[in-house]
Amino acid sequence: MEGGRLAHPVDAGLNQQVEYEIDVEVSLNENDISEDLLKLLLNELSYPFELPIESLNGTLKIYNITLTTVCQSVNNEIRCTCDDQFTWNSTFCRKYHSCSVNITKDQTCDCIKDYPTEGTFCELAPITTTPTQSTAPTIVSSIGTSTIASSTPRTTPTMVSQTTSTTTTPTTGSKTTRTTTTGSKATRRFAIQFTDLNFTKELRDSSSPLYKSLSQNVKTLIENIYKEVRPDAEVNIIGFTNGSVVVLYDVRTNRSLSDADIKSSSKILSEKYILVPGDKIPCSDPDYGTTNYGETAEIPCDGQTGTMRRKCGRNGKYEAELNFCISSAINNILLQVENSTDLEENLPNLLEQLSNTTTTEQNITTPGNVQAVVGILTTFSNLRVNVSETDMENFIKTVSSVIAVASINMWKILTSTTPAENNTSSQFLESVEKFTARVSQENSFNISEDNVQLNAVRIDPQNNRSGINVTFDNFNIADYSNLSANIIIAPENLPKSGSVITIGYPTWIDILPNNTNFGNNFLIHGLVVTIITKESVNVEMTFSPRNDSFDINTATCAFWNFSGAGTWDNTGCDSEIIGEEIKCRCEHVTLFSILMSPATIDDIALDYITKIGVAVSMGSLVITIIIEAIVWKHVTKNTTSYTRHVGILNIAVSLLVADIWFIVASTVKLESDACAAATFFIHFFYLALFFWMLTLGLLLAYRLLFLFHELSKSVMTGISFSIGYLCPLIISVITVGVAYPRNYYIRDDACWLGWKEEYPLLAFIIPALAIIAINIIILMIVIVKLLRPTIGDKPRGHAQEIEKFKQIVRSIAVLTPILGLTWAFGIPTFQEDSHIAFHYIFTILNAFQGFFILIFGTFMDNKVREVLMKKFSLAGLSSQTKTVQSTSTSKPFPKPKYGFFAKKESCDFTRQLHPSDNNKSLSYSTPK
Repeated sequence: MEGGRLAHPVDAGLNQQVEYEIDVEVSLNENDISEDLLKLLLNELSYPFELPIESLNGTLKIYNITLTTVCQSVNNEIRCTCDDQFTWNSTFCRKYHSCSVNITKDQTCDCIKDYPTEGTFCELAPITTTPTQSTAPTIVSSIGTSTIASSTPRTTPTMVSQTTSTTTTPTTGSKTTRTTTTGSKATRRFAIQFTDLNFTKELRDSSSPLYKSLSQNVKTLIENIYKEVRPDAEVNIIGFTNGSVVVLYDVRTNRSLSDADIKSSSKILSEKYILVPGDKIPCSDPDYGTTNYGETAEIPCDGQTGTMRRKCGRNGKYEAELNFCISSAINNILLQVENSTDLEENLPNLLEQLSNTTTTEQNITTPGNVQAVVGILTTFSNLRVNVSETDMENFIKTVSSVIAVASINMWKILTSTTPAENNTSSQFLESVEKFTARVSQENSFNISEDNVQLNAVRIDPQNNRSGINVTFDNFNIADYSNLSANIIIAPENLPKSGSVITIGYPTWIDILPNNTNFGNNFLIHGLVVTIITKESVNVEMTFSPRNDSFDINTATCAFWNFSGAGTWDNTGCDSEIIGEEIKCRCEHVTLFSILMSPATIDDIALDYITKIGVAVSMGSLVITIIIEAIVWKHVTKNTTSYTRHVGILNIAVSLLVADIWFIVASTVKLESDACAAATFFIHFFYLALFFWMLTLGLLLAYRLLFLFHELSKSVMTGISFSIGYLCPLIISVITVGVAYPRNYYIRDDACWLGWKEEYPLLAFIIPALAIIAINIIILMIVIVKLLRPTIGDKPRGHAQEIEKFKQIVRSIAVLTPILGLTWAFGIPTFQEDSHIAFHYIFTILNAFQGFFILIFGTFMDNKVREVLMKKFSLAGLSSQTKTVQSTSTSKPFPKPKYGFFAKKESCDFTRQLHPSDNNKSLSYSTPK
């Protein structure tokens, strides 16, 4: 806690303000609270705030709380990491070892292994305009900080504060000592782009004259701007990056800059400079320097060839360090390959060395080593030499080591960090095909490794050929043991000479990219096999899917097309589902597998129902709005009727506008601002739809439960619009305000609320489900009211029971679409294994919701029908209809025995929902 002032009585009863710097250490269970949540809670506190201190008979005023250090167990190793603007002293980095790379003299780091026993935790970064001038970083203050220790076993949270210079604080499982100094300030990091300056390499060297000159000028300029907002502001220039010139700097103040302070300073800056968004400021590190957001910084490896790399992520924080260093053993082979004058002669020896090295090398799983081995094998595959069976064995051993389960994550890193046109996995596969095609064999042979199975069959044109029938299965890898593939080449399709080599790779299912030229949302879901011949032949393959989590009907046979960046292609391949297996017939040979779409319902009938239903629904909503406009003056003469028709009209408008925006969203680019706008309006109007349905439900409950209580029309209207539009507006604005700046507002594949990160979609799901639940309760109240006999009623006969049952069914039919209860049928569809029937029910009920609103919300209203009939000169038919209805409704109800009970009116829900004229008593049917 920073800048705390403790007021307590001193001599002569006077109160003296004494300023303290307080350190707080908190030991938390891993599941109690996350680091991000704790930061959020600290940021949401309203500073300053006071805490009563009974022992001192005074109060403690807290001006700021800053998180500095987080210690936790990572892979059974304690790691202590510094938060923003804080670093470890170089002494600690050397003694306890940095979590990433070795630290040399005078270098600081942001993470060390183990708890420091000296008593000092992360400190404010030294404030110097030229970082290289000092041989040791200045220890600024660690006061005003909090440390979270999360370890195993889990412990009860503890909090310890101190006001003296040194205090030892024991925690469960460790002993921690804190050292406190004075004079610390709160620090915020910002970046500004100077569009009128040009970046040069000198600005990366803090000792250059240009860096010193520009640093001082910019420091003075920015500091003067911030001093207009906060006179105590101090600016520290961190570094410069390209993009014209981007300046990264810290602003230090006695207490944290508030949002209002930042906004005020931004207005001043925006007149001439561009303030970089807070989540996209450059990153700064003593080792990797200053790097723009999204770019990758590199430093040489310590004692090895290659580089260590870190990408600058959000909020000025470098992402995890990537090891692109090459081990000495692999680098030695790489140098031999590059410098050999007779590589063809040395190939067998180099293959044996590489096989032995990759089998025993512990660091083959690093991106740098994997990339180096791929480069070596690519060079070998381009040699025009005959490959012996021994050479092939060494080659396959190397391939098996490089695509082992332990290497899968490294392949994913290579895929994500390498340009698409230099796809490492595609390059590797192509080198395997090329090298294998050069094998010179006299007999058939098999090679079986943990991650690769190879079968080579020699074609002898002199003998009777029986064709090729090869099965790959029983892989000795836990997650891939169920994969299998059977390859058949009929005798008449065999090549005239040479050999047929087939290879099965189980782990490639998780390594190769899943991009296709025939659609999105496909994943590799079967064993990856390669068929190599000297000429193209027809081949038949049968694959078993990896598991049953995908819809087998989406299975597509495809081959890897090496042209360009590489992609899955289904040209010349036919697919057939046979039980639980997929049979593929292809007109050529190369690398094959099956691709399947995740378990989603892909039903043509559902597609047609949806398209037809939405079209009918939108047309019905337009008709509903037109009818409401025609009959409005005639059907809104009492408060209940007025409020109900206001609700129906706004439900129609909200659903119609939401559908229109949904169509707009399907036509805009995902990365555009229009996509974000469409997402906001879709979210808002769908929420408005639900809240207006809630308004109708509450109105119905109010009229049923409070028969003799009446609110004015203005009050009812105000409540309705507040619920119908204000509530969804607040929810949608908060959602976009929180999620959009952090770039998880929109999902990757559609203009709709995201789900993979922080779950902004819950801002729609939770209110919708809550409203559905409330309206279901209201429906239950309606049914109970209808079932409960009215005072003075005689026991009902069979005919009356049937009439009452019909009335309940009619009430449910009317209420279900108007109160949005049809959406409840979508809950079972959340499960992946839900029955297709739930999808049909949900699709039909909701695709046609606008149609149901027209029928049950408008046409079933007696008064609306009467007005429309009069408008179209059908008064006679209207009168006849009214007479029939009067006759049918009067029969089931007997006369009350006593006059007292005759004054009691039994509730008729149909009339309650559709009041027909001004007379309030007509909302109920009187027994006769």
